[in-house]
Amino acid sequence: MSPDLFQSHPLFSIEYVVHDKSHVMSNEHYHNAYELYFLEEGYHQMLTNDSIYDVTMHDVALFKPNSFHRSYRNQACARTCLYFTERFLHLYFTERSINSLLGCFDKDIISLNKDVFPKVKKQLLLLEKENIDDTNNRIFVYLADLLTLLNDHKSSLKTDQTSKDTNFAQILSYINQNYNKITKIEEIAEQFYISKYYLCHRFKETTGLTLIQYINNIKIQHACNLLINTKSSILEIGIACGFNSSMYFCRVFKQALFMTPSEFRKQAT
Repeated sequence: MSPDLFQSHPLFSIEYVVHDKSHVMSNEHYHNAYELYFLEEGYHQMLTNDSIYDVTMHDVALFKPNSFHRSYRNQACARTCLYFTERFLHLYFTERSINSLLGCFDKDIISLNKDVFPKVKKQLLLLEKENIDDTNNRIFVYLADLLTLLNDHKSSLKTDQTSKDTNFAQILSYINQNYNKITKIEEIAEQFYISKYYLCHRFKETTGLTLIQYINNIKIQHACNLLINTKSSILEIGIACGFNSSMYFCRVFKQALFMTPSEFRKQAT
């Protein structure tokens, strides 16, 4: 695993990127910011926590802070990603306004029709321009307008997961609900009446990750949340996340983030 499993973002950032069909996202990740992912061209699949989606042109993927996700099966994409933190929101909005603006994040994917997307693109261009020129900073105004647009059209939810992977989502859901109790792969295989070999092969084929990579990443994700948001000891956090010893927890954590849990806590708080 690479050191970018967890990514720390500034208060606000926006980027437009084009990838050809040979591009492969190097790793799954999550971060400390809200993310709006606007796919402007192309197609790929998105793994987000315990769900898999087909993401097509003019879809918007919405990720809350510390939400595990990865894109794969890329078919030449152009996308705009917008990031903003809780701290940024509290600089400009009241608690009531924040709760209202973030309503769209109750959805994983929103599909925008051809009439709505140009309005969204206009706001993205205004945000890009304002992010470069900070002499008349109106980022919070344009962000509020953008989130309002998404809230007005959040009923355009993409509810159908990839038909090929619909049943597979049950496995992802089971792992996410039991990640800290699972001690061996056979337990998952037995739960779904399949062989260990078939489970591992299918998992790698569907997600691009090994089953052990996925489980450990879910554990580390939850460990990071506890390190940031609680005063629990390293031992207590390791046990809560399903590691059988603090030594093993620290080793897996350092392999994932290239730092110890203590170093991560000190850097993040």
